Amino acid sequence: MSELVPVAGEDEVYRLLDSLRILDAPASRIKILRRAVRAYLGHNPDTRATAFDMYPRTPAHAATRINWKWHITNGPDRAHPEYDGPDRILRPAGYLATLLIEQECDLPQCEMGVHLDSGEECRLCRYREVERIGLAESKRLDAEHRARLQQQRDGAAVDRRSVIDALYDEAVAANAAYDRIRAARVVAAAEAEETARLRERLARDHPELAAARSALIPRPREGEAGYASAGRRGRRALEEETARAALVREGLRGTALDDAVRSHMAAWRAARRQGAHAGDPAARAVPVGAWPTGGRQQSEEAPCRPPGGP
Repeated sequence: MSELVPVAGEDEVYRLLDSLRILDAPASRIKILRRAVRAYLGHNPDTRATAFDMYPRTPAHAATRINWKWHITNGPDRAHPEYDGPDRILRPAGYLATLLIEQECDLPQCEMGVHLDSGEECRLCRYREVERIGLAESKRLDAEHRARLQQQRDGAAVDRRSVIDALYDEAVAANAAYDRIRAARVVAAAEAEETARLRERLARDHPELAAARSALIPRPREGEAGYASAGRRGRRALEEETARAALVREGLRGTALDDAVRSHMAAWRAARRQGAHAGDPAARAVPVGAWPTGGRQQSEEAPCRPPGGP
């Protein structure tokens, strides 16, 4: 048959091929595709007989064959210009022509595992059986993959919940601590306010106590060596208290006050020793550090020790 004579159904197959959007020109203008489409529809331009001469296919068969084999063999990716994997499709037109006219089964009436005359599955090539096994395996793998993804999502959700719970517990603890601090501050402020109110009332009702309180003398700092305790009795303690009060009235405070009291007490002790020494004639006659001898001459080599001593 001449290629110029139209064939029933070929335009529909051409539109299907053009819809794949991989051809450089319309399928009806590509010679290898025109010959394959006509042969598939039972209009073989060659003299050599094929299975399609005995059992011509329809455009519906062509749609099923092209859609199934084109996508199951990953044709869209393999025909992409940027594909760099194995089995790259360099000539999409020739590849589609082969998909149309190849016959896997030896029986001419078998079209993708189904007999065109009886509609039964082919037991020779078992194409449909293999297809069902492949689909079942694909569904099983897909279900396992979905189960793993769901397990990972559940684990991630549990981890997120754990983190959220930990952050919530920390926030609750921080809020509780803040509430305790705020309550303590409120109580301290209330106590300070009440103390100030009582002091004001006490000063108003008993002014003599307020005057006495302002005249209190600060005591020496704790732990300072060489300072007399305020609780001691005697002339030394009285002198220290008197000197401290006088220095406080002069405006001294803190370390300066303590140093001034210390200097005053050192001078006071020296003056007392000097006064005692001036009032005792015997003490003036005996050198400092010597013991009295009762008027007897003492050898220069003899040690200075009390009479009758060891």
